Amino acid sequence: MPHVWPFHTTNHLIRYQRHPKYPPHPFLAPTSVPLIYDLRYPPASLRFPPSSPFAGCEYESLRVPLTPEGPKQIRLISPDFPWAFDVSPSAGEEVVTCFDVLATLYCALQCPLTDTEWGAARHEKRASLIRARDRRLRMQLALYGSSNSAARTRPTGNFDMSVQRDPLRVDWLGSSVAFMGLVKDEASARFVPGGGERPETWVVKFQKL
Repeated sequence: MPHVWPFHTTNHLIRYQRHPKYPPHPFLAPTSVPLIYDLRYPPASLRFPPSSPFAGCEYESLRVPLTPEGPKQIRLISPDFPWAFDVSPSAGEEVVTCFDVLATLYCALQCPLTDTEWGAARHEKRASLIRARDRRLRMQLALYGSSNSAARTRPTGNFDMSVQRDPLRVDWLGSSVAFMGLVKDEASARFVPGGGERPETWVVKFQKL
């Protein structure tokens, strides 16, 4: 009999089959991905559609261990961006949670591109970055500048067009800004630079919005 390890959420008890490779919690598994999350906005903006088995949950429900093993640190890579992001437990947590993954990914992708990163981009990528930046700025202007009451209930924060003109790392993704889960990919992990003991590595999947 396979070992079954329970994951607790606010409203659900999920029976999660333990596997030698420790797949991620169903919240972040690419075969299910029961949530909708646009990485241009903070994790608090994610939602669970009515068809999701977690419909009715809030983003705080993601404060559950990423895997039954309870990793202390993981590394995120992707064929869609050139960086590697290390994820550690947030304050008050002993292991990396699903929320830690999304929060770290969001914060890392909000950094402006450096001159070196911009210089390394080919002409086609630069054009894609500018288009993605312009779409993001138009959406944020409509969101934060709107007097519509529904818009005011969406992601909170101050928006200043004058200080957000530079492309951000999230713009590197183009229109593929929807989070689509994590998968283990040892072949890709071998090519992540860095010395010392290598953290457990996960590949982030994205989808176009």
